[in-house]
Formats: sequence, structure tokens, C-alpha cells
Amino acid sequence: METKNQRENLFVGYDLSERYAKHRPKLPKNHILSITELYGKKPDVWLDVGCGPGTSTVQIVGHANKIIGLDISTTQVEVASKLVTDPSVKFIQGSCEKLPIEDCSVDVITAIQAAHYFDLPAFFSEVDRALKPGGIIGMAGITLPICTDSATLNSAATKLCWDIISEHGFPDKVTLIENNYKDLPVPFPGSRQEFSVEIVSEWKLQDFVDHCLTFSPVNTMLKSLGLSLEEGYRYLVGMLKERGMVEEDERAVCKWSQTCNMVTCVKPNI
Repeated sequence: METKNQRENLFVGYDLSERYAKHRPKLPKNHILSITELYGKKPDVWLDVGCGPGTSTVQIVGHANKIIGLDISTTQVEVASKLVTDPSVKFIQGSCEKLPIEDCSVDVITAIQAAHYFDLPAFFSEVDRALKPGGIIGMAGITLPICTDSATLNSAATKLCWDIISEHGFPDKVTLIENNYKDLPVPFPGSRQEFSVEIVSEWKLQDFVDHCLTFSPVNTMLKSLGLSLEEGYRYLVGMLKERGMVEEDERAVCKWSQTCNMVTCVKPNI
């Protein structure tokens, strides 16, 4: 299991945080509505754990009276505070394993594209402590993109992602996402529910590569090679060509599909 410091180092640097904010897909509104409908009223306090640069947190604005975005990376928190300025939102630095939150003070906790990195037993203990009785936890993962318009580009992209993940990443954790979080444990299993939403994007090759440059395994690889993000872009394009991408793929605008799977459960009223 990776350590707290290793997780923090996955997303260090303002260039990476800003790229993450720009090129990561947002949490679908349907998932937020599913949580609020399940809760039955507008939550008073909503905690978004592993918030990054606020990509998911900003989607919650208007759906809770007070929103707290928490991330282990101080850089991510600083970028999030600049990008998301709504007065209902506050960003703080902290660990999922020791939430800087009072007991029974939160109505909803979410972890978007983050829970698979957590020490889940420690996180779930903190969730149980921080959630009010009847409170909800929702954990979502977004699958790797599939190009539905070009078989050659999709094949090259799939090989690229898994080759890098296998050597530089966490294949067991990515497999957890690709399996739609079916095997993700939850702290209150008796109330488990699952929701899925498709995310469709129209991307040029540059958009796909920029998206890949937000992946922690990709950045681990680039650091090992001593490459900047700009150099890394050219390196990834070369890897795609080696894996069968053809010239037409470099100029095309293609549709890409991802699935955002959310698992929720409710803390029992005792």
C-alpha cells in the first residue's frame, strides 16, 4: 500500500494541478442529484474528499449550504481556492485518514476519482465518525476513455494506457474503476446503491493526450524519464504511433466515451 507522502506526491506542481482542472471530466450532475434525492433534503454540510483542484467540488455548488473541499496536496488546494470562489465553498488541506472535521457534523461525503487511492479501513472509520446519522457517502470512479469513432486510435490508446499503468501505476486500482467499482467496499453495506452515467466528449488527439497527462502513472513515468509536461506530450504521441495510431487519427475529431460509476451508502440512524 502506498504511503500518505507517496499519494501527496502524485499531484505536485502548479502546472499539473492546472492541467488536471482543465482536462479531467467533471462529475455528472445526475450523480449529485441522485445523492440529494437519496438524502431527501438540501444537505447543510457536504465534504468532498480528494477534491484536487475543485473539479468535482464546483459541481456541488448550489446543492448544499456549506461545501468543504479537502485534498492531501497543498498545491491542489491552492489552485482550487483560486478557481472556485463561490462563498459557500472552502478548501482545506488534510488527509482522508484523519479528517479535520468534527464528529457527526457532515451530511454528505464524496470522493470522486479518489477512493481507490485511500487506505479504505482508515477512511471508513473517519467517515463513520464525521457523518451525521442518516448521512450519505458517495464514491465515484471514471473509466479510461474509449474512442468510438476510430478502431485504430482506440486500440493504440488502450494499449498506451495499460502499458503505462502496468509499469508505472496501480493496475489493481485502475481495474477497480474499470470494473465499475463493483468490488469497492463500502462502510455501510446494507444500504449500498450504484449509479452509472456515460460521459461523451469530442476530442482532438491533443485533448486525449492532455487528459492522459493528468494520470498519476503517466506523471510517474515522465518524472522517471526526466521529461517536462511539454516534452511528455510529444513522448506520448510517439508511443501512440508505436502502438498503431495512423496519420488520419492525428487530424480527426473523435467521440470518446467514459463511464462515471458512483457507489453510495447511508449511515444508519441509531
